[in-house]
Amino acid sequence: MYPTLYLLAGYPGSGKTTTAGFLEKLTGAVHISSDALRLELFPQPSYSQAEHNTVYRTLNERAEALLAAGKDVIYDANLNRYAHRQEKYELARRVNARTVLLWLEVPKTLARDRAILRGHRHLVPADESFESMFDRVSDTLEEPRPNEKLIKLDGSHIDMPLVAHALETFHRDNQA
Repeated sequence: MYPTLYLLAGYPGSGKTTTAGFLEKLTGAVHISSDALRLELFPQPSYSQAEHNTVYRTLNERAEALLAAGKDVIYDANLNRYAHRQEKYELARRVNARTVLLWLEVPKTLARDRAILRGHRHLVPADESFESMFDRVSDTLEEPRPNEKLIKLDGSHIDMPLVAHALETFHRDNQA
């Protein structure tokens, strides 16, 4: 049995971290989060490029080590760019792991409202507003390509039964 690397993509406020929590409960996978790691490494984050590089290098190292040890991993980070997802697919290939992309579809206006209402000021660079950060990050969203194994979820109504059903259906349809 191969370990699985679960990847998440969608607008800020689409339900990625909520889905990651459900995945952790349903699968027992180790949940690693860029937001949590950033605060662990940098209690007062600056959001500089050097800080960003350190956060993602450390996330990648942790994910690779866990997968190499046979553990499933939930990679809870902004993977909206195809190139960034490709890097994670390559990481999984190096340790003979499977990948599953969970694509959270939600109207942009709902995601924006959620992201702003969430009020995680510590996760927004000091020189940006919630609104401008949302716009900057959401503008990078690249839809999944046909070669990506994915589960589409309606981020408008995420709950554990929805995620459980989607996982069951995906694994049933992708048994090899």
